[in-house]
Amino acid sequence: MNTATTSESESTESVNGRSSLAPVPALVHISGIRRGTTERLPGTTVRIDPAPSGIALVAADESAESQHYATLHPNGQTYELAVAPEQTVWVNGELVQNRILESGDLLEIGEGGPVLRYRLYSPGDKIYKSPHEALADCLDCFRHERRSFPGRIGLFFIALTRELTTQTSMRFRLTMMAVGIIFITMLVLTTILLTRYSFDLEGRLAKEQTRVSELTRLVKRVQDEAFDRQELVEMRSVLESDLSQTVQRVEQLEARPAAVSRIIEAASQSTVFIQGSFGFEDPASNRPLRLLLGPEGQPLRGRQGTAAVTLEGDGPIFEITYTGTAFLVGVDGQLLSNRHVALPWESEDSYKGIVSLGLKPVMHRLIGYLPGIEEPFDLELQAASDQADVAILRYSGATGQRLPLKLSIKAVMPGDDVIVIGYPTGIRALMARTGKSFIDKLAARKDIDFWSIAQQLSRAGHIKPLATRGIVGQVTSEAVVYDAETTGGGSGGPVLGLSGEVVAVNAAILPEFGGSNLGVPVKYVRELLARSR
Repeated sequence: MNTATTSESESTESVNGRSSLAPVPALVHISGIRRGTTERLPGTTVRIDPAPSGIALVAADESAESQHYATLHPNGQTYELAVAPEQTVWVNGELVQNRILESGDLLEIGEGGPVLRYRLYSPGDKIYKSPHEALADCLDCFRHERRSFPGRIGLFFIALTRELTTQTSMRFRLTMMAVGIIFITMLVLTTILLTRYSFDLEGRLAKEQTRVSELTRLVKRVQDEAFDRQELVEMRSVLESDLSQTVQRVEQLEARPAAVSRIIEAASQSTVFIQGSFGFEDPASNRPLRLLLGPEGQPLRGRQGTAAVTLEGDGPIFEITYTGTAFLVGVDGQLLSNRHVALPWESEDSYKGIVSLGLKPVMHRLIGYLPGIEEPFDLELQAASDQADVAILRYSGATGQRLPLKLSIKAVMPGDDVIVIGYPTGIRALMARTGKSFIDKLAARKDIDFWSIAQQLSRAGHIKPLATRGIVGQVTSEAVVYDAETTGGGSGGPVLGLSGEVVAVNAAILPEFGGSNLGVPVKYVRELLARSR
């Protein structure tokens, strides 16, 4: 609305005989050419006459056209409206002939004519509207304006801005200006900080990916470990060659006395194949690390040919999959495994490098399979030891009538025979032990990925752990060292004595020491179980 305000000079003591402390009557033009302007009423009788601008206020004793809309007569501290014969005036939507006006009344002069607001303002030399009055005037202007709806919307916001910045009190304007400056300053600072943080984090990620090898190696490893149809065709012959020595050891072990076979069979039924996946996200925004996609929706490649990652966009979430082993230790839903299986991002420098960038690891999925049970069950971390590489997982789901493995109360000694049970090399080892027909059927499926392959292996009865036998070479308070063969994926499996009781938890491989492996002594398992109860 336009913001011209008409005021006449008046003494500080009286105005046309009215006390300077009396409310100031005025008419606000809501529509027409003069919309937004305010006219003081002089305190004497005036006529509302037609005019090119809409209406004109004329003193009643002045000569003027005989035709007029209405007359305003002083009545105490307000005015009384008297409508001229054959004229129509609405007050607050009601057709009237005479009306004692109250502050805030809305006058519509004639059919489709000017719209006025009668208002009593506080005494003073200048008229100031309250924010509520400014808003009410702009809303009525919006309702009575004859423009198109989009035009009225634009007019409303322009009018409201002008009303608040020109017709309200100086105190309100200064307050609004201060609030606006504070808001804009905070918005600018917040935008700068968020932009700087985002660019800084993105810059560190890009720099880390090109300068430091950990992230590149990790991305490449995830790519290399992904399954595709061509690999299914080539997998069997390659894995049979790689695992031939291990399979021979298994066959030799299974040819041993029936007592050893019974130990292996019983423990295998309670040994769990673990599948897990995790990723990383920005702790401030909870945005996950994603693959960066190009214009055609394909992952973009860096200089070294690895997929680029980012915290922006809507590309696939960057996910790291892995496998491990666990075994039943309690009838109340407890499994025992390694800490580095339950918290895999703690185990490798490449993971630690990403965490050092300020990203936090997030577990996406953790499930387990038992031999002879088709469907997997969900796993969650219950407790992890700070002294040793062991952790307790809690499972939810059917495990059949499987018995927990007993924990030995006797310390293992050098020279003792041990049996290590687990799932070394994970899915690839399981695939190597299937038949050609199974691989052909799997290759014909559309849903070939890390999760679906394990599901099909389980449904076909191919999930069963490997067992290898060795001799304890050394025992310390921190570790049991033995030469039973295993590899990645076998972590978390039970190390059994010939009594069938668990003497250690398989934890690490030491290829530089002739294939020796490390197990966590069972005493740490007992301590963790006691603390978790």
